[in-house]
Amino acid sequence: MRRSARIAISVLACALLLLAGCVQTPQDALKLSPSSLAEREMQSRIYDEIDEAQILAASVAVMQDLGIEITETDPDLGLVVGEKYRDATEPTQLIGAFIIALIGGGSAPVDDRQLIRFSLITRSDSERRDSRRWLVRLSLQRTIWASNNRVTRAEPLLDAEIFRDFFERLDKAIFLEVQS
Repeated sequence: MRRSARIAISVLACALLLLAGCVQTPQDALKLSPSSLAEREMQSRIYDEIDEAQILAASVAVMQDLGIEITETDPDLGLVVGEKYRDATEPTQLIGAFIIALIGGGSAPVDDRQLIRFSLITRSDSERRDSRRWLVRLSLQRTIWASNNRVTRAEPLLDAEIFRDFFERLDKAIFLEVQS
């Protein structure tokens, strides 16, 4: 390539980079939507007059009672991670696959199994190091695999009943943890 062509390409590339830097970010780009605030509220609880170690111990106990395999804990970060495999078979998909097979379309993949990941974090609800007020937040993610071993969905779980049940169990477990 000739030297003048290289210079022209370099100048063009620099001009494009400068123009790209002039693009404005929308003012509400980092603003949380009302639904995300509601989700955070559903996923979180505040506990008073308890140590973080007691919250983490109670959380692990509740997760294990629910059949969740604990895969990672880090008390320094206030983190507990677990996972649970469940059946993901849906009757409507099975009926559709059966009909496709009947009309000679071969076998159609259907949702087969799902992995639900549980991530629980704690953080002090105060600036003080000796705080006895803690925020606990649980998030759930689900990955579904089809019978052909391909991922069909990966999504957060936002069922309010699941969170309500978990935090009711955690309330009881924390009460027992504090009493012991």
